[in-house]
Amino acid sequence: MQYSGAQTKPASGAVVPVIWYLLNLLAMPVIGFVILLWMYVGSSGVNELRRAHTRAALYMSLIGFTLISSGVAISWTFFTDVGHFGTFALVWAIALHTGFVLWGMVSLAQAISDKRPLFPARWL
Repeated sequence: MQYSGAQTKPASGAVVPVIWYLLNLLAMPVIGFVILLWMYVGSSGVNELRRAHTRAALYMSLIGFTLISSGVAISWTFFTDVGHFGTFALVWAIALHTGFVLWGMVSLAQAISDKRPLFPARWL
């Protein structure tokens, strides 16, 4: 007997790459990225929605790493005082990291509701 709120179509699996994206940010940075990369390489045989979420998650991981590390490196170059560098680098990293986590939460909500991620369509 099927309940009234049961799913009528099979799950797309789009939640899986988003969960690994959030694990990459919050719990297991290197392991999460390697699994995202593995999912990206093997995404040719999966459905379109999961492929879009996999690509968006990998691209956001790369963009996040590039922005955070380049901001810290640039601040190391311009600030001669260690106190100013430390303060700027910490605020920069925390603010960007929080933004990327929030994007991941929105993307998780999109994946749960079987919608495409909020990301430029030409990169997906």
